Amino acid sequence: MKKFMEPESIALVGLSRKTGSGSYNIMENMIRFGYKGKIYPVNPNAQVILGKRTFSNISEIREDIDLAVISAPREDTVNILRDCAHANISAVIIVNQGFSDADSKGKAIQQEIKDIGKKHGIRILGPNTLGVLNNYNNFTTSFMPLTNERSSVGLICQSGIFFVGAQEFSGSIGKGIDLGNACDIGFYEALKYFREDPDIKIIAIHMEGLNEGAKFLSLASEVTKEKPVILLKTAGTETSMKSAMSHTGTMAGNFQVHRAALNHAGVIFLEEDGQMKYAVKTLSNMPALEGDNIAVITFSGAAGIMVTDALEKYGLKLSTLCHNTINKIAKLSPDWMPLGNPLDIWPAVMKHGAAKAYSTALETVLSDSQVDGVVCIAIAPALPDFSFLDVSGSLNMVMKKPFNKPVVAWLYGPNTEEISKKFESENKIMTYPTLETAAWSLSILRSSY
Repeated sequence: MKKFMEPESIALVGLSRKTGSGSYNIMENMIRFGYKGKIYPVNPNAQVILGKRTFSNISEIREDIDLAVISAPREDTVNILRDCAHANISAVIIVNQGFSDADSKGKAIQQEIKDIGKKHGIRILGPNTLGVLNNYNNFTTSFMPLTNERSSVGLICQSGIFFVGAQEFSGSIGKGIDLGNACDIGFYEALKYFREDPDIKIIAIHMEGLNEGAKFLSLASEVTKEKPVILLKTAGTETSMKSAMSHTGTMAGNFQVHRAALNHAGVIFLEEDGQMKYAVKTLSNMPALEGDNIAVITFSGAAGIMVTDALEKYGLKLSTLCHNTINKIAKLSPDWMPLGNPLDIWPAVMKHGAAKAYSTALETVLSDSQVDGVVCIAIAPALPDFSFLDVSGSLNMVMKKPFNKPVVAWLYGPNTEEISKKFESENKIMTYPTLETAAWSLSILRSSY
């Protein structure tokens, strides 16, 4: 995979002569992205593209080529691949669609491609792929615009939407491999590469179908002991399985069997597409949850009941707070206020103010040996008029102490977006849109290490 992710020289075969807005020109996008290696455009109908000499075919290039990216029509792909073999190119990305994702002719062409690759020792990524993304060396083979932002997340997917829409699906990604139809390189090799990559701490996967199940599951069971692996498995219904065949030409298989096997391997199996972003955020910023005992601090008794149900749904439970914890918080509360877990601190807020009451409660429960993690429920007030209800600053001050326990928050009120950013400004407390998502996020910290 090194030649795919860190090439020093690239041949772009079938490169478009069009440049500028709406041209989808791979070389233009690559240069804009900051790639510093050698680029050899190949197009028999042009002499110069973007100021670079253009070759009519690969055989004209008298230099060593690490990687060839083919974006020619499908009927030309077989001959181009043979040219790559004669030029001793051992790594190829095939961008175009119309192979096993299409008709019987496309399936036959893909099989021929696979046979040629095997015969000549050429490794192939795709067809039907955006290729790779490596923000650590400013490299991408995508013809679509991508965000160049380093992160410790490595993405393996079967659709370019997870590259282009990374912020919506997973948040920032540092490196990515789009398998497309996966005629050769598949999930096993991509997972193996990210396992050995010191830049990658979290591996996120979008999977439609898995054609090398036993090898992948065996490897995954080892990788999950070292790095968390998050997996969104789509194509779970008969209708979506048929769609997967037309999208990537991949057999989707039995959804329930996949889920059971992946869970057994220690993979965090996602049930909904929106979960991946929160899983990445959680695993990137918070310590492991060492046990199942959770403390809940809340302004609202009703919200405390709601989160209790959510915690139980994901295998967590309310911790029994020790006497010292109860006694310390009781000093801030009225004598008549019964205290337990969930810990309703609103009466204490009325006496001493939100910042003092909440920060004292958080520091106290984090110091409790019977507490493994905390859910904070707080108000997101309009600023500046109701800034006295914003506890983000005081809670982040508490988190500067080395408790090494995860703290998640759910906010309610008119200003959740702004206050969430303030809560997360130190990357110590993560906020979530629902109490159930907050509870689920804690649970993956328990099952991921």
